Amino acid sequence: MNPVTELLAERLDEITAEIVGEIAGRVPAYTGLSAAMILTLVRDAVTVYTGAQDRGAALDHFRRLGAHEARAGQDVRHLESALRSGARVLIRRTANAAARVHPPNTEFIAVMESAFSAEDQIVEAAVDGHHRAARPRNRSRLYPLVARGHRYSAN
Repeated sequence: MNPVTELLAERLDEITAEIVGEIAGRVPAYTGLSAAMILTLVRDAVTVYTGAQDRGAALDHFRRLGAHEARAGQDVRHLESALRSGARVLIRRTANAAARVHPPNTEFIAVMESAFSAEDQIVEAAVDGHHRAARPRNRSRLYPLVARGHRYSAN
């Protein structure tokens, strides 16, 4: 485990609580996940943010989260807002940890570049999972209308 990951892992419960508070404050419609699920997602996010080798498994968890939220009827915009709210906390925490381990230098910059690209990768994976899970549901609502020859009217 790299030193930045170790520093973040030592404070995982504290970081998770801060992320939960941030999401609750910014995206009140998005508070349905259990504390255990959020802790797992934060652990996975740390893996992606710090550039660990096994990013694929962590990103798969975010795809499953997106699919779970789609099946629960959660709006994808709320999901994305919640993830970006949590990302603000994690990027700040990652920067603080990286500054302690690698005072601003090339390694610090590499850690932060990884963190910023991780935010996009995580959001992309969750939104992809949401869209994939929502497609069959949307199709099942549209098919009866199309099959009966209904036309869309803006009025």
